[in-house]
Amino acid sequence: MYLVFLFSTGIIFAQSEIEKDSLWTKGGTINVLFNQANFGEWLGGGTNSFNGIVNLDYELHRLEEKWDWTTTFDASLGFSKTESSNFYKKTVDHFELNSVLIRKKTNPWSFSTSTNIKSQWVAGYEFSEGSTGEEIKNKTTAFFSPLYARIGVGITYKKTRSFSLQIEPVTARLIYVGSQFTDNLATGETFFGVAPNEQTRFEMGLSIAAQGKWPLFPNVILNNKINLISNYLKEFKNFDLDYTMGIDMKINNFMSAQFELQLLYDDNAIAKIQTRQVFGVSFGFSI
Repeated sequence: MYLVFLFSTGIIFAQSEIEKDSLWTKGGTINVLFNQANFGEWLGGGTNSFNGIVNLDYELHRLEEKWDWTTTFDASLGFSKTESSNFYKKTVDHFELNSVLIRKKTNPWSFSTSTNIKSQWVAGYEFSEGSTGEEIKNKTTAFFSPLYARIGVGITYKKTRSFSLQIEPVTARLIYVGSQFTDNLATGETFFGVAPNEQTRFEMGLSIAAQGKWPLFPNVILNNKINLISNYLKEFKNFDLDYTMGIDMKINNFMSAQFELQLLYDDNAIAKIQTRQVFGVSFGFSI
Protein backbone atom coordinates (compact mmCIF):
# COMPACT_ATOMS: atom_id res chain seq x y z
CA MET A 1 0.00 0.00 0.00
CA TYR A 2 1.20 3.49 -0.82
CA LEU A 3 -0.50 6.68 0.35
CA VAL A 4 0.41 10.29 -0.28
CA PHE A 5 -1.60 13.08 1.33
CA LEU A 6 -1.14 16.66 0.20
CA PHE A 7 -3.03 19.60 1.68
CA SER A 8 -2.49 23.24 0.88
CA THR A 9 -4.55 26.21 1.94
CA GLY A 10 -4.17 29.96 1.91
CA ILE A 11 -5.91 33.08 3.13
CA ILE A 12 -5.42 36.20 1.02
CA PHE A 13 -6.07 39.63 2.49
CA ALA A 14 -6.93 41.85 -0.45
CA GLN A 15 -5.19 45.23 -0.30
CA SER A 16 -7.83 47.91 0.13
CA GLU A 17 -8.52 51.19 1.89
CA ILE A 18 -9.78 50.89 5.45
CA GLU A 19 -12.44 53.50 4.72
CA LYS A 20 -13.24 55.74 1.80
CA ASP A 21 -11.43 58.84 3.09
CA SER A 22 -8.70 57.02 5.00
CA LEU A 23 -4.99 57.69 4.47
CA TRP A 24 -4.19 54.07 5.35
CA THR A 25 -4.08 50.99 3.17
CA LYS A 26 -3.25 47.48 4.31
CA GLY A 27 -3.06 44.00 2.85
CA GLY A 28 -1.26 40.70 3.02
CA THR A 29 -1.30 36.95 2.51
CA ILE A 30 -1.18 33.86 4.70
CA ASN A 31 -0.30 30.51 3.11
CA VAL A 32 -0.21 27.14 4.84
CA LEU A 33 1.22 24.05 3.14
CA PHE A 34 1.19 20.48 4.47
CA ASN A 35 2.62 17.41 2.75
CA GLN A 36 2.50 13.84 4.06
CA ALA A 37 3.65 10.54 2.49
CA ASN A 38 3.09 7.05 3.95
CA PHE A 39 4.41 3.75 2.55
CA GLY A 40 3.42 0.21 3.45
CA GLU A 41 4.87 -2.90 1.74
CA TRP A 42 5.83 -0.61 -1.15
CA LEU A 43 8.37 -2.43 -3.33
CA GLY A 44 9.59 0.79 -4.93
CA GLY A 45 10.87 1.99 -1.58
CA GLY A 46 10.20 5.21 0.25
CA THR A 47 10.28 6.94 3.63
CA ASN A 48 7.26 8.09 5.61
CA SER A 49 7.48 11.85 5.97
CA PHE A 50 5.62 15.00 6.95
CA ASN A 51 6.32 18.61 5.94
CA GLY A 52 4.56 21.80 6.93
CA ILE A 53 5.22 25.49 6.15
CA VAL A 54 3.39 28.68 7.16
CA ASN A 55 4.13 31.96 5.32
CA LEU A 56 2.88 35.44 6.25
CA ASP A 57 3.34 38.71 4.33
CA TYR A 58 1.68 41.93 5.44
CA GLU A 59 1.97 45.60 4.46
CA LEU A 60 0.69 48.76 6.13
CA HIS A 61 0.94 52.02 4.19
CA ARG A 62 0.07 55.64 5.02
CA LEU A 63 0.27 58.37 2.40
CA GLU A 64 -0.08 62.08 3.18
CA GLU A 65 0.73 65.23 1.26
CA LYS A 66 4.26 65.47 2.73
CA TRP A 67 4.81 62.05 4.30
CA ASP A 68 4.96 58.49 2.98
CA TRP A 69 5.21 55.66 5.55
CA THR A 70 5.41 51.96 4.64
CA THR A 71 5.76 49.07 7.09
CA THR A 72 6.06 45.45 6.00
CA PHE A 73 6.21 42.21 7.98
CA ASP A 74 7.44 38.93 6.47
CA ALA A 75 7.52 35.67 8.38
CA SER A 76 7.72 31.94 7.73
CA LEU A 77 8.16 28.77 9.74
CA GLY A 78 8.40 25.21 8.46
CA PHE A 79 9.27 21.74 9.76
CA SER A 80 9.85 18.27 8.33
CA LYS A 81 9.76 14.85 10.00
CA THR A 82 10.78 11.47 8.61
CA GLU A 83 10.48 8.03 10.16
CA SER A 84 14.27 7.66 10.11
CA SER A 85 14.68 10.54 12.58
CA ASN A 86 13.35 11.15 16.08
CA PHE A 87 13.40 14.91 15.60
CA TYR A 88 11.37 17.52 13.76
CA LYS A 89 13.76 19.60 11.66
CA LYS A 90 13.34 23.18 10.49
CA THR A 91 13.05 23.78 6.77
CA VAL A 92 12.50 27.54 7.00
CA ASP A 93 12.39 29.99 9.92
CA HIS A 94 12.54 33.78 9.81
CA PHE A 95 10.68 36.97 10.56
CA GLU A 96 11.50 40.47 9.39
CA LEU A 97 9.96 43.87 10.09
CA ASN A 98 10.79 46.81 7.80
CA SER A 99 9.60 50.40 8.14
CA VAL A 100 10.47 53.36 5.88
CA LEU A 101 9.37 56.95 6.57
CA ILE A 102 9.83 59.42 3.69
CA ARG A 103 9.60 63.23 3.78
CA LYS A 104 8.15 63.80 0.33
CA LYS A 105 9.47 66.40 -2.12
CA THR A 106 8.44 67.40 -5.62
CA ASN A 107 11.11 65.15 -7.19
CA PRO A 108 11.52 61.36 -6.62
CA TRP A 109 14.49 61.86 -4.25
CA SER A 110 13.48 62.59 -0.64
CA PHE A 111 14.93 62.49 2.86
CA SER A 112 14.06 59.33 4.74
CA THR A 113 14.71 57.11 7.73
CA SER A 114 14.24 53.37 8.00
CA THR A 115 14.28 50.61 10.61
CA ASN A 116 14.73 46.87 10.25
CA ILE A 117 14.43 44.00 12.72
CA LYS A 118 14.98 40.37 11.79
CA SER A 119 15.51 37.12 13.65
CA GLN A 120 13.91 33.67 13.92
CA TRP A 121 11.07 32.03 15.84
CA VAL A 122 12.57 28.86 17.32
CA ALA A 123 15.92 27.28 18.11
CA GLY A 124 18.09 25.79 15.37
CA TYR A 125 20.12 22.58 15.64
CA GLU A 126 22.90 20.70 13.91
CA PHE A 127 22.30 16.95 13.68
CA SER A 128 24.96 14.26 13.78
CA GLU A 129 25.44 10.59 14.58
CA GLY A 130 26.47 9.55 18.07
CA SER A 131 29.05 6.92 19.01
CA THR A 132 26.38 4.21 19.17
CA GLY A 133 24.71 5.24 15.91
CA GLU A 134 21.88 7.26 17.42
CA GLU A 135 21.03 10.69 16.05
CA ILE A 136 21.96 13.57 18.33
CA LYS A 137 21.36 17.30 18.04
CA ASN A 138 23.35 20.34 19.11
CA LYS A 139 21.72 23.77 19.51
CA THR A 140 23.28 26.38 17.25
CA THR A 141 20.78 29.26 17.41
CA ALA A 142 17.72 30.30 19.43
CA PHE A 143 14.76 32.71 19.38
CA PHE A 144 16.19 36.25 19.13
CA SER A 145 19.67 34.75 18.91
CA PRO A 146 20.90 36.14 16.64
CA LEU A 147 18.75 39.27 16.42
CA TYR A 148 19.60 42.05 13.96
CA ALA A 149 18.26 45.57 14.59
CA ARG A 150 19.07 48.45 12.25
CA ILE A 151 18.15 52.13 11.93
CA GLY A 152 19.41 54.50 9.26
CA VAL A 153 19.05 58.02 7.90
CA GLY A 154 19.54 59.05 4.29
CA ILE A 155 17.68 59.56 1.04
CA THR A 156 15.09 57.55 -0.86
CA TYR A 157 14.20 57.36 -4.54
CA LYS A 158 10.52 56.54 -4.97
CA LYS A 159 8.62 57.54 -8.08
CA THR A 160 5.91 54.86 -7.87
CA ARG A 161 4.87 52.26 -5.30
CA SER A 162 6.39 49.52 -7.47
CA PHE A 163 10.02 50.49 -6.76
CA SER A 164 12.00 52.29 -4.07
CA LEU A 165 15.69 52.72 -3.27
CA GLN A 166 17.17 53.82 0.06
CA ILE A 167 20.77 55.03 0.44
CA GLU A 168 21.64 55.65 4.07
CA PRO A 169 25.24 56.72 4.80
CA VAL A 170 24.47 56.89 8.53
CA THR A 171 23.24 53.47 9.63
CA ALA A 172 23.54 51.88 13.07
CA ARG A 173 23.16 48.12 13.48
CA LEU A 174 23.04 46.05 16.65
CA ILE A 175 23.55 42.28 16.68
CA TYR A 176 22.32 40.49 19.80
CA VAL A 177 22.93 36.85 20.79
CA GLY A 178 22.29 34.78 23.90
CA SER A 179 25.10 34.36 26.41
CA GLN A 180 24.84 30.57 26.11
CA PHE A 181 26.53 30.83 22.70
CA THR A 182 29.42 33.14 23.67
CA ASP A 183 30.35 32.13 27.24
CA ASN A 184 32.53 29.22 26.07
CA LEU A 185 34.05 30.71 22.92
CA ALA A 186 37.79 30.49 22.54
CA THR A 187 39.90 33.61 22.16
CA GLY A 188 39.51 34.93 18.63
CA GLU A 189 36.26 33.06 17.99
CA THR A 190 32.97 34.87 17.45
CA PHE A 191 29.30 33.94 17.20
CA PHE A 192 27.71 35.96 14.38
CA GLY A 193 30.45 38.52 14.98
CA VAL A 194 29.88 38.77 18.75
CA ALA A 195 33.05 38.31 20.83
CA PRO A 196 33.51 35.82 23.70
CA ASN A 197 31.59 36.66 26.90
CA GLU A 198 29.69 39.41 25.07
CA GLN A 199 26.08 39.52 23.92
CA THR A 200 26.07 42.43 21.48
CA ARG A 201 28.03 43.81 18.57
CA PHE A 202 27.54 47.41 17.43
CA GLU A 203 28.20 48.52 13.88
CA MET A 204 28.01 51.91 12.16
CA GLY A 205 28.08 51.99 8.40
CA LEU A 206 26.52 52.47 4.98
CA SER A 207 23.24 50.81 4.05
CA ILE A 208 21.74 50.38 0.57
CA ALA A 209 18.32 48.81 0.15
CA ALA A 210 15.93 48.42 -2.77
CA GLN A 211 12.49 46.87 -3.22
CA GLY A 212 10.71 46.27 -6.52
CA LYS A 213 7.54 44.63 -7.76
CA TRP A 214 6.81 44.17 -11.47
CA PRO A 215 4.34 42.14 -13.57
CA LEU A 216 6.10 39.59 -15.81
CA PHE A 217 2.98 38.20 -17.46
CA PRO A 218 -0.72 38.46 -16.72
CA ASN A 219 -1.22 37.15 -13.14
CA VAL A 220 2.55 36.67 -12.62
CA ILE A 221 4.31 39.16 -10.30
CA LEU A 222 8.07 39.39 -9.70
CA ASN A 223 9.20 40.68 -6.30
CA ASN A 224 12.80 41.67 -5.58
CA LYS A 225 14.33 42.87 -2.33
CA ILE A 226 18.01 43.52 -1.62
CA ASN A 227 19.88 44.90 1.41
CA LEU A 228 23.58 45.76 1.53
CA ILE A 229 25.32 47.04 4.65
CA SER A 230 28.95 47.77 5.48
CA ASN A 231 30.69 48.64 8.74
CA TYR A 232 32.71 51.86 9.00
CA LEU A 233 34.22 50.69 12.28
CA LYS A 234 35.77 47.50 10.88
CA GLU A 235 36.37 46.04 7.42
CA PHE A 236 34.42 48.73 5.56
CA LYS A 237 35.10 47.05 2.21
CA ASN A 238 33.03 44.01 3.24
CA PHE A 239 29.30 44.21 2.51
CA ASP A 240 26.72 41.93 4.08
CA LEU A 241 24.14 40.84 1.51
CA ASP A 242 20.50 39.83 1.92
CA TYR A 243 18.68 39.29 -1.39
CA THR A 244 15.24 37.77 -1.91
CA MET A 245 13.47 37.10 -5.18
CA GLY A 246 9.86 35.96 -5.21
CA ILE A 247 7.45 35.05 -8.01
CA ASP A 248 3.71 35.03 -7.31
CA MET A 249 1.60 33.20 -9.87
CA LYS A 250 -2.17 33.46 -9.76
CA ILE A 251 -3.70 30.36 -11.34
CA ASN A 252 -7.32 31.39 -10.82
CA ASN A 253 -9.44 33.13 -8.18
CA PHE A 254 -8.82 30.30 -5.73
CA MET A 255 -5.37 28.87 -6.50
CA SER A 256 -1.92 30.42 -6.64
CA ALA A 257 1.72 29.35 -6.62
CA GLN A 258 4.77 31.00 -5.07
CA PHE A 259 8.51 30.60 -5.60
CA GLU A 260 11.11 32.27 -3.39
CA LEU A 261 14.89 32.34 -3.51
CA GLN A 262 16.99 33.97 -0.80
CA LEU A 263 20.75 34.61 -0.82
CA LEU A 264 22.64 35.64 2.32
CA TYR A 265 26.24 36.61 2.85
CA ASP A 266 27.58 37.60 6.26
CA ASP A 267 31.23 36.77 6.85
CA ASN A 268 30.71 37.16 10.61
CA ALA A 269 28.48 34.07 10.46
CA ILE A 270 30.10 32.11 7.60
CA ALA A 271 32.26 33.32 4.72
CA LYS A 272 30.05 31.63 2.13
CA ILE A 273 26.81 32.50 0.35
CA GLN A 274 23.84 30.89 2.08
CA THR A 275 20.84 29.93 -0.08
CA ARG A 276 17.19 29.12 0.62
CA GLN A 277 14.51 28.06 -1.87
CA VAL A 278 10.79 27.61 -1.27
CA PHE A 279 8.07 26.57 -3.72
CA GLY A 280 4.41 26.09 -2.86
CA VAL A 281 0.95 25.87 -4.37
CA SER A 282 -1.94 27.19 -2.30
CA PHE A 283 -5.71 27.45 -2.27
CA GLY A 284 -6.91 30.85 -1.12
CA PHE A 285 -9.74 33.30 -0.82
CA SER A 286 -10.12 37.01 -0.13
CA ILE A 287 -11.49 38.46 3.08
